[in-house]
Amino acid sequence: MQSLKQQALDYTLGVLPKEESLLFEALIEEDEEAQNVLTEALDDFASLSLTAKPSKLGHEVRKRVVEHCQPKINLDPFLGSKEIETLRDTFSSFTDRYTGGGGSVDMSDLKNPVLKDDIVSNYENLIRLLPLVSGDSRAASGDFSELQNQLRSHDSFTQSVHKTLDHGLQGESPASRSVLRSALSSMPSLAFFSDRLRADQATVGDARRLFYLCRDQLKIMRSSFRDLDSERLIEDEKLRYHGAGLLRTKWWGAEHAYFSSNGKVRCGHFFDGPITERCVEFAEYDANMYCLANLLAPRSADGEFHLELLKDTVPGCTLAVTSAKMSENNFKSLASVIDRKTIVGKGLEQDIFLWDLIEDSMVRGHKNDSIKELREQMTYGYNRMNDTTYLWFAWPAIPNAQ
Repeated sequence: MQSLKQQALDYTLGVLPKEESLLFEALIEEDEEAQNVLTEALDDFASLSLTAKPSKLGHEVRKRVVEHCQPKINLDPFLGSKEIETLRDTFSSFTDRYTGGGGSVDMSDLKNPVLKDDIVSNYENLIRLLPLVSGDSRAASGDFSELQNQLRSHDSFTQSVHKTLDHGLQGESPASRSVLRSALSSMPSLAFFSDRLRADQATVGDARRLFYLCRDQLKIMRSSFRDLDSERLIEDEKLRYHGAGLLRTKWWGAEHAYFSSNGKVRCGHFFDGPITERCVEFAEYDANMYCLANLLAPRSADGEFHLELLKDTVPGCTLAVTSAKMSENNFKSLASVIDRKTIVGKGLEQDIFLWDLIEDSMVRGHKNDSIKELREQMTYGYNRMNDTTYLWFAWPAIPNAQ
Protein backbone atom coordinates (compact mmCIF):
# COMPACT_ATOMS: atom_id res chain seq x y z
CA MET A 1 0.00 0.00 0.00
CA GLN A 2 2.79 2.40 0.93
CA SER A 3 4.57 1.65 -2.35
CA LEU A 4 1.34 2.34 -4.25
CA LYS A 5 0.94 5.71 -2.51
CA GLN A 6 4.50 6.66 -3.42
CA GLN A 7 3.87 5.69 -7.03
CA ALA A 8 0.75 7.87 -7.07
CA LEU A 9 2.66 10.83 -5.62
CA ASP A 10 5.53 10.42 -8.09
CA TYR A 11 3.06 10.08 -10.96
CA THR A 12 1.23 13.26 -9.92
CA LEU A 13 4.52 15.15 -9.65
CA GLY A 14 5.60 13.89 -13.06
CA VAL A 15 8.79 12.27 -11.77
CA LEU A 16 7.78 8.63 -12.23
CA PRO A 17 9.91 7.06 -15.01
CA LYS A 18 8.13 6.61 -18.33
CA GLU A 19 7.94 2.81 -18.24
CA GLU A 20 6.65 2.81 -14.65
CA SER A 21 4.14 5.53 -15.57
CA LEU A 22 2.72 3.35 -18.33
CA LEU A 23 2.39 0.41 -15.94
CA PHE A 24 0.76 2.64 -13.31
CA GLU A 25 -1.74 3.98 -15.86
CA ALA A 26 -2.62 0.41 -16.85
CA LEU A 27 -3.10 -0.45 -13.16
CA ILE A 28 -5.42 2.54 -12.65
CA GLU A 29 -7.75 1.28 -15.36
CA GLU A 30 -8.22 -2.07 -13.60
CA ASP A 31 -7.54 -1.56 -9.88
CA GLU A 32 -9.99 0.39 -7.70
CA GLU A 33 -7.46 0.76 -4.90
CA ALA A 34 -4.99 2.40 -7.30
CA GLN A 35 -7.72 4.76 -8.47
CA ASN A 36 -8.49 5.76 -4.87
CA VAL A 37 -4.82 6.31 -4.02
CA LEU A 38 -4.36 8.52 -7.09
CA THR A 39 -7.47 10.52 -6.19
CA GLU A 40 -6.09 11.07 -2.69
CA ALA A 41 -2.76 12.23 -4.11
CA LEU A 42 -4.49 14.70 -6.43
CA ASP A 43 -6.61 16.00 -3.53
CA ASP A 44 -3.51 16.40 -1.35
CA PHE A 45 -1.74 18.48 -3.98
CA ALA A 46 -4.88 20.55 -4.59
CA SER A 47 -5.09 21.29 -0.86
CA LEU A 48 -1.41 22.14 -0.78
CA SER A 49 -1.88 24.72 -3.52
CA LEU A 50 -4.52 26.48 -1.41
CA THR A 51 -1.98 27.14 1.36
CA ALA A 52 0.07 29.44 -0.89
CA LYS A 53 -0.57 33.16 -0.69
CA PRO A 54 -2.66 34.37 -3.64
CA SER A 55 -0.72 36.67 -5.91
CA LYS A 56 -1.22 38.45 -9.19
CA LEU A 57 1.01 37.97 -12.17
CA GLY A 58 3.59 40.74 -11.92
CA HIS A 59 3.79 43.45 -14.56
CA GLU A 60 7.34 42.43 -15.46
CA VAL A 61 6.35 38.77 -15.91
CA ARG A 62 3.43 39.73 -18.16
CA LYS A 63 5.71 41.88 -20.29
CA ARG A 64 8.29 39.11 -20.59
CA VAL A 65 5.64 36.60 -21.67
CA VAL A 66 4.38 39.00 -24.35
CA GLU A 67 7.93 39.67 -25.54
CA HIS A 68 8.65 35.96 -25.73
CA CYS A 69 5.74 35.58 -28.17
CA GLN A 70 7.06 38.26 -30.52
CA PRO A 71 8.67 37.03 -33.76
CA LYS A 72 12.46 36.86 -33.93
CA ILE A 73 14.29 39.26 -36.21
CA ASN A 74 15.38 37.98 -39.60
CA LEU A 75 19.14 37.44 -39.45
CA ASP A 76 19.47 36.03 -42.97
CA PRO A 77 20.76 39.29 -44.54
CA PHE A 78 23.39 39.66 -41.81
CA LEU A 79 24.43 35.99 -41.94
CA GLY A 80 24.73 36.29 -45.71
CA SER A 81 26.88 39.43 -45.57
CA LYS A 82 30.43 39.46 -46.93
CA GLU A 83 31.81 39.87 -43.40
CA ILE A 84 30.23 36.65 -42.12
CA GLU A 85 31.12 34.85 -45.36
CA THR A 86 34.73 35.85 -44.71
CA LEU A 87 34.45 34.47 -41.18
CA ARG A 88 33.15 31.16 -42.56
CA ASP A 89 36.03 30.95 -45.01
CA THR A 90 38.77 31.77 -42.51
CA PHE A 91 37.63 30.26 -39.21
CA SER A 92 39.33 27.04 -38.14
CA SER A 93 38.34 24.80 -35.24
CA PHE A 94 40.50 24.21 -32.18
CA THR A 95 41.38 20.82 -30.77
CA ASP A 96 42.98 22.45 -27.71
CA ARG A 97 40.59 25.32 -27.04
CA TYR A 98 41.03 28.21 -24.62
CA THR A 99 39.05 27.70 -21.39
CA GLY A 100 39.49 31.06 -19.67
CA GLY A 101 41.74 32.55 -17.02
CA GLY A 102 44.29 34.02 -19.40
CA GLY A 103 43.47 37.62 -18.50
CA SER A 104 44.09 37.13 -14.78
CA VAL A 105 46.71 38.99 -12.74
CA ASP A 106 47.81 39.00 -9.10
CA MET A 107 46.61 41.73 -6.77
CA SER A 108 50.28 42.53 -6.17
CA ASP A 109 50.48 43.63 -9.83
CA LEU A 110 48.41 46.66 -8.84
CA LYS A 111 50.94 49.25 -7.72
CA ASN A 112 48.37 51.71 -6.39
CA PRO A 113 47.47 50.66 -2.80
CA VAL A 114 44.29 52.79 -2.76
CA LEU A 115 43.04 51.14 -5.95
CA LYS A 116 43.85 47.72 -4.54
CA ASP A 117 41.91 48.44 -1.34
CA ASP A 118 38.93 49.72 -3.35
CA ILE A 119 38.77 46.50 -5.38
CA VAL A 120 38.89 44.34 -2.27
CA SER A 121 36.22 46.48 -0.59
CA ASN A 122 33.93 46.27 -3.63
CA TYR A 123 34.33 42.52 -3.79
CA GLU A 124 33.52 42.07 -0.09
CA ASN A 125 30.42 44.27 -0.41
CA LEU A 126 29.25 42.18 -3.36
CA ILE A 127 29.79 38.94 -1.41
CA ARG A 128 27.52 40.32 1.32
CA LEU A 129 25.00 41.50 -1.26
CA LEU A 130 24.55 38.23 -3.18
CA PRO A 131 22.49 36.26 -0.60
CA LEU A 132 20.24 39.30 -0.11
CA VAL A 133 19.07 39.14 -3.75
CA SER A 134 19.01 35.37 -4.25
CA GLY A 135 15.84 33.45 -5.05
CA ASP A 136 14.98 32.69 -1.41
CA SER A 137 15.77 36.18 -0.09
CA ARG A 138 13.27 38.65 1.34
CA ALA A 139 13.92 40.96 -1.61
CA ALA A 140 12.75 38.23 -3.99
CA SER A 141 9.37 38.42 -2.23
CA GLY A 142 9.22 42.22 -2.33
CA ASP A 143 10.64 43.06 1.11
CA PHE A 144 13.64 45.29 0.36
CA SER A 145 14.39 46.49 3.91
CA GLU A 146 17.32 44.16 4.63
CA LEU A 147 18.77 44.69 1.16
CA GLN A 148 18.48 48.47 1.40
CA ASN A 149 20.17 48.51 4.80
CA GLN A 150 23.13 46.67 3.31
CA LEU A 151 23.34 48.90 0.23
CA ARG A 152 23.17 52.05 2.35
CA SER A 153 25.88 50.84 4.72
CA HIS A 154 28.65 51.75 2.26
CA ASP A 155 29.33 54.08 -0.67
CA SER A 156 27.20 53.37 -3.71
CA PHE A 157 28.61 51.14 -6.43
CA THR A 158 28.22 54.07 -8.82
CA GLN A 159 30.63 56.04 -6.66
CA SER A 160 33.03 53.12 -6.59
CA VAL A 161 33.03 52.84 -10.41
CA HIS A 162 33.78 56.53 -10.84
CA LYS A 163 36.43 56.34 -8.14
CA THR A 164 38.14 53.51 -10.03
CA LEU A 165 38.02 55.39 -13.33
CA ASP A 166 39.41 58.51 -11.66
CA HIS A 167 42.73 56.69 -11.27
CA GLY A 168 43.35 57.45 -14.94
CA LEU A 169 43.98 53.89 -16.14
CA GLN A 170 44.89 53.55 -19.81
CA GLY A 171 44.57 49.79 -20.27
CA GLU A 172 48.17 49.43 -21.37
CA SER A 173 49.13 46.71 -18.88
CA PRO A 174 47.43 43.39 -18.01
CA ALA A 175 46.78 44.73 -14.50
CA SER A 176 45.01 47.88 -15.72
CA ARG A 177 42.94 45.82 -18.18
CA SER A 178 41.82 43.57 -15.32
CA VAL A 179 40.74 46.66 -13.39
CA LEU A 180 38.86 48.06 -16.40
CA ARG A 181 37.16 44.71 -17.06
CA SER A 182 35.95 44.70 -13.45
CA ALA A 183 34.78 48.33 -13.65
CA LEU A 184 33.23 48.59 -17.12
CA SER A 185 31.59 45.27 -18.06
CA SER A 186 28.73 44.35 -15.69
CA MET A 187 29.48 46.87 -12.91
CA PRO A 188 27.79 49.96 -14.45
CA SER A 189 24.49 48.11 -14.83
CA LEU A 190 24.83 46.64 -11.33
CA ALA A 191 25.40 50.15 -9.98
CA PHE A 192 22.30 51.43 -11.81
CA PHE A 193 19.97 48.86 -10.23
CA SER A 194 21.54 49.07 -6.78
CA ASP A 195 21.01 52.86 -6.90
CA ARG A 196 17.32 52.27 -7.61
CA LEU A 197 17.07 50.05 -4.57
CA ARG A 198 18.88 52.55 -2.38
CA ALA A 199 16.40 55.22 -3.47
CA ASP A 200 13.18 53.23 -2.81
CA GLN A 201 12.40 53.01 -6.52
CA ALA A 202 12.90 49.29 -7.03
CA THR A 203 10.69 46.39 -8.04
CA VAL A 204 11.07 42.65 -7.56
CA GLY A 205 12.29 42.58 -11.16
CA ASP A 206 15.12 44.95 -10.22
CA ALA A 207 16.17 42.66 -7.37
CA ARG A 208 16.13 39.71 -9.76
CA ARG A 209 18.29 41.60 -12.26
CA LEU A 210 20.64 42.65 -9.47
CA PHE A 211 21.13 39.00 -8.50
CA TYR A 212 22.36 38.06 -11.98
CA LEU A 213 24.59 41.14 -12.18
CA CYS A 214 26.07 40.55 -8.74
CA ARG A 215 26.80 36.90 -9.48
CA ASP A 216 28.40 37.78 -12.83
CA GLN A 217 30.43 40.64 -11.38
CA LEU A 218 31.89 38.43 -8.65
CA LYS A 219 32.97 35.83 -11.20
CA ILE A 220 34.41 38.47 -13.52
CA MET A 221 36.44 39.90 -10.64
CA ARG A 222 37.73 36.48 -9.56
CA SER A 223 38.71 35.64 -13.13
CA SER A 224 40.51 39.00 -13.39
CA PHE A 225 42.44 38.78 -10.10
CA ARG A 226 43.54 35.23 -9.36
CA ASP A 227 44.32 35.79 -5.68
CA LEU A 228 41.33 38.00 -4.83
CA ASP A 229 39.38 34.96 -3.59
CA SER A 230 41.49 31.90 -4.32
CA GLU A 231 39.16 29.50 -2.50
CA ARG A 232 36.14 30.32 -4.67
CA LEU A 233 38.36 30.53 -7.75
CA ILE A 234 39.19 26.84 -7.30
CA GLU A 235 35.50 26.10 -7.86
CA ASP A 236 35.38 28.47 -10.85
CA GLU A 237 38.27 26.62 -12.49
CA LYS A 238 36.64 23.18 -12.32
CA LEU A 239 35.28 21.58 -15.47
CA ARG A 240 31.63 22.63 -15.61
CA TYR A 241 29.71 23.25 -18.82
CA HIS A 242 27.74 26.49 -19.11
CA GLY A 243 24.95 26.57 -21.64
CA ALA A 244 23.41 29.25 -23.82
CA GLY A 245 20.24 28.92 -21.74
CA LEU A 246 22.00 30.62 -18.81
CA LEU A 247 22.56 33.71 -20.93
CA ARG A 248 19.04 33.69 -22.30
CA THR A 249 17.54 33.42 -18.81
CA LYS A 250 19.29 36.50 -17.47
CA TRP A 251 19.09 38.66 -20.60
CA TRP A 252 15.59 37.86 -21.86
CA GLY A 253 13.37 40.92 -21.47
CA ALA A 254 15.85 42.52 -19.08
CA GLU A 255 16.60 46.19 -18.67
CA HIS A 256 20.25 46.99 -19.20
CA ALA A 257 21.98 50.16 -18.12
CA TYR A 258 25.35 51.69 -18.91
CA PHE A 259 25.88 54.67 -16.62
CA SER A 260 23.10 57.17 -17.43
CA SER A 261 21.82 55.28 -20.49
CA ASN A 262 19.55 52.28 -20.27
CA GLY A 263 17.73 50.10 -22.76
CA LYS A 264 15.57 47.02 -23.16
CA VAL A 265 17.10 43.71 -24.19
CA ARG A 266 15.35 41.38 -26.61
CA CYS A 267 16.65 37.85 -27.06
CA GLY A 268 16.12 36.14 -30.38
CA HIS A 269 17.89 33.06 -31.71
CA PHE A 270 19.61 31.10 -28.92
CA PHE A 271 20.94 27.63 -29.60
CA ASP A 272 20.53 24.87 -27.03
CA GLY A 273 23.87 23.60 -25.76
CA PRO A 274 27.07 24.46 -23.88
CA ILE A 275 29.22 27.49 -24.71
CA THR A 276 32.05 27.25 -22.20
CA GLU A 277 33.77 24.57 -20.14
CA ARG A 278 34.65 26.41 -16.93
CA CYS A 279 33.29 29.30 -14.84
CA VAL A 280 36.42 31.34 -15.55
CA GLU A 281 35.78 30.96 -19.28
CA PHE A 282 32.10 31.80 -18.88
CA ALA A 283 33.05 34.91 -16.87
CA GLU A 284 35.20 36.11 -19.76
CA TYR A 285 32.44 35.34 -22.26
CA ASP A 286 30.00 37.21 -20.01
CA ALA A 287 32.30 40.22 -19.86
CA ASN A 288 32.45 40.30 -23.67
CA MET A 289 28.64 40.23 -23.90
CA TYR A 290 28.35 43.08 -21.41
CA CYS A 291 30.92 45.11 -23.37
CA LEU A 292 28.89 44.71 -26.57
CA ALA A 293 25.69 45.67 -24.74
CA ASN A 294 27.38 48.71 -23.21
CA LEU A 295 28.48 49.92 -26.63
CA LEU A 296 25.00 49.52 -28.15
CA ALA A 297 22.60 50.51 -25.36
CA PRO A 298 23.46 54.25 -25.28
CA ARG A 299 23.27 54.50 -29.09
CA SER A 300 20.01 52.64 -29.74
CA ALA A 301 17.44 54.71 -31.63
CA ASP A 302 14.42 53.11 -29.95
CA GLY A 303 15.86 52.13 -26.57
CA GLU A 304 16.16 48.45 -27.50
CA PHE A 305 18.87 46.09 -28.63
CA HIS A 306 18.84 42.43 -29.60
CA LEU A 307 21.02 39.53 -28.49
CA GLU A 308 21.44 36.35 -30.52
CA LEU A 309 23.61 33.32 -29.85
CA LEU A 310 24.13 31.08 -32.86
CA LYS A 311 25.91 27.82 -33.49
CA ASP A 312 26.77 26.08 -36.77
CA THR A 313 26.02 29.16 -38.87
CA VAL A 314 29.81 29.34 -38.86
CA PRO A 315 31.15 25.78 -38.46
CA GLY A 316 33.27 25.24 -35.36
CA CYS A 317 32.25 28.33 -33.44
CA THR A 318 29.47 30.00 -31.51
CA LEU A 319 28.55 33.43 -32.80
CA ALA A 320 27.38 36.14 -30.39
CA VAL A 321 25.48 38.89 -32.23
CA THR A 322 24.10 42.13 -30.85
CA SER A 323 22.12 44.57 -32.95
CA ALA A 324 20.21 47.82 -32.60
CA LYS A 325 18.56 50.42 -34.76
CA MET A 326 20.88 53.39 -34.79
CA SER A 327 21.09 56.87 -36.27
CA GLU A 328 23.83 57.67 -38.76
CA ASN A 329 25.61 59.94 -36.28
CA ASN A 330 25.61 57.32 -33.54
CA PHE A 331 26.89 54.74 -36.00
CA LYS A 332 29.74 57.05 -37.01
CA SER A 333 30.56 57.52 -33.33
CA LEU A 334 30.71 53.75 -32.80
CA ALA A 335 32.70 53.14 -35.99
CA SER A 336 35.25 55.76 -34.96
CA VAL A 337 35.73 53.97 -31.63
CA ILE A 338 36.27 50.61 -33.31
CA ASP A 339 38.42 51.78 -36.23
CA ARG A 340 40.45 54.30 -34.19
CA LYS A 341 40.20 56.88 -36.93
CA THR A 342 38.79 60.34 -36.31
CA ILE A 343 36.99 60.05 -32.98
CA VAL A 344 33.42 61.32 -33.39
CA GLY A 345 31.97 62.58 -30.11
CA LYS A 346 33.25 63.50 -26.69
CA GLY A 347 33.89 61.28 -23.71
CA LEU A 348 34.43 58.10 -25.72
CA GLU A 349 37.49 56.92 -23.79
CA GLN A 350 35.44 54.34 -21.91
CA ASP A 351 33.96 53.01 -25.16
CA ILE A 352 37.49 52.57 -26.50
CA PHE A 353 38.34 50.59 -23.36
CA LEU A 354 35.27 48.38 -23.92
CA TRP A 355 36.37 47.50 -27.45
CA ASP A 356 39.95 46.98 -26.26
CA LEU A 357 38.69 44.46 -23.70
CA ILE A 358 36.89 42.52 -26.44
CA GLU A 359 40.01 42.55 -28.62
CA ASP A 360 42.10 41.40 -25.68
CA SER A 361 39.75 38.46 -25.16
CA MET A 362 39.75 37.56 -28.86
CA VAL A 363 43.55 37.31 -28.78
CA ARG A 364 43.31 34.81 -25.93
CA GLY A 365 40.26 32.92 -27.18
CA HIS A 366 41.66 32.43 -30.67
CA LYS A 367 45.30 32.07 -29.61
CA ASN A 368 46.40 34.68 -32.11
CA ASP A 369 48.41 37.75 -31.10
CA SER A 370 47.67 39.58 -34.35
CA ILE A 371 44.73 41.96 -33.94
CA LYS A 372 45.09 42.88 -37.61
CA GLU A 373 44.72 39.25 -38.68
CA LEU A 374 41.75 38.63 -36.39
CA ARG A 375 40.00 41.71 -37.77
CA GLU A 376 40.69 40.70 -41.37
CA GLN A 377 39.27 37.24 -40.64
CA MET A 378 36.15 38.91 -39.20
CA THR A 379 36.56 37.00 -35.95
CA TYR A 380 34.81 40.02 -34.42
CA GLY A 381 33.61 43.27 -35.89
CA TYR A 382 30.74 45.53 -36.83
CA ASN A 383 28.40 46.02 -39.77
CA ARG A 384 25.51 48.29 -40.72
CA MET A 385 22.60 47.18 -42.87
CA ASN A 386 19.90 49.76 -43.54
CA ASP A 387 19.28 51.40 -40.15
CA THR A 388 20.53 48.48 -38.03
CA THR A 389 24.03 48.14 -36.62
CA TYR A 390 25.48 44.73 -35.75
CA LEU A 391 28.34 43.86 -33.40
CA TRP A 392 29.60 40.29 -33.09
CA PHE A 393 32.34 38.01 -31.92
CA ALA A 394 33.07 34.36 -32.66
CA TRP A 395 34.12 31.95 -29.92
CA PRO A 396 35.58 28.47 -30.49
CA ALA A 397 32.87 25.86 -29.92
CA ILE A 398 33.30 22.91 -27.57
CA PRO A 399 34.13 19.88 -29.77
CA ASN A 400 31.41 17.22 -29.92
CA ALA A 401 29.20 19.17 -27.49
CA GLN A 402 25.48 18.58 -27.90
